[in-house]
Amino acid sequence: MDQFIRLAIRGISLSQIQSGIYVLLLEEESGRIKLPIIIESFQAQSIASALGKRDPSRSFTHDLFLSFAKEFHIRLKAVVIYKLVNGIFFSYILLEGDSIKEEGNKIEKKEHKIDSKTSDAVALAVRFQAPIYTTKEIFDKAGIYFENGFPIDREHDVSETGIENSGILFFKEKSQKDLENMTERDLNALLNHAVVNECYELAARIKKELDRR
Repeated sequence: MDQFIRLAIRGISLSQIQSGIYVLLLEEESGRIKLPIIIESFQAQSIASALGKRDPSRSFTHDLFLSFAKEFHIRLKAVVIYKLVNGIFFSYILLEGDSIKEEGNKIEKKEHKIDSKTSDAVALAVRFQAPIYTTKEIFDKAGIYFENGFPIDREHDVSETGIENSGILFFKEKSQKDLENMTERDLNALLNHAVVNECYELAARIKKELDRR
């Protein structure tokens, strides 16, 4: 996993603007770059429960998966967020379990890679105490840099996405034509900035433009 960036869970926040929207905030080890991911209510509650922030008496499907894995000696080694398309993050879980060879019925460990919704993968990673990784490409495309607790532009006072830097990110009014003229990479970056700053109307228009493409 040397080629990947290890992430930690920074927190989960509930939108005060749009019902049912949660933002899972992951960060790399230095804490300067954060990766916001929109998740559904069920997965948000499941992750929070595994982190010890909800009623421990409530059971989730992810808890059943953990019990099943322990019973059959399956270990979740890692979660990898490996692709970002139209604002959607794609992940896989790396599992290790016992495999019996036909010759001599010898038992050996075998790895399996299974695609998973990112929020489900993170909910499992917390329960298995497994590391979460992503690629540099995803960080370059969707990562948000923070300084003294505020998101900042990495390179210029006014970035290519039209976001001004004065300690806090401010969004210029974006017309549909502005969005249409932006590259997919810049749209993904702007989408994540909009989510972190709870500009959900802008985020919805960006998502619609990404889906159109």
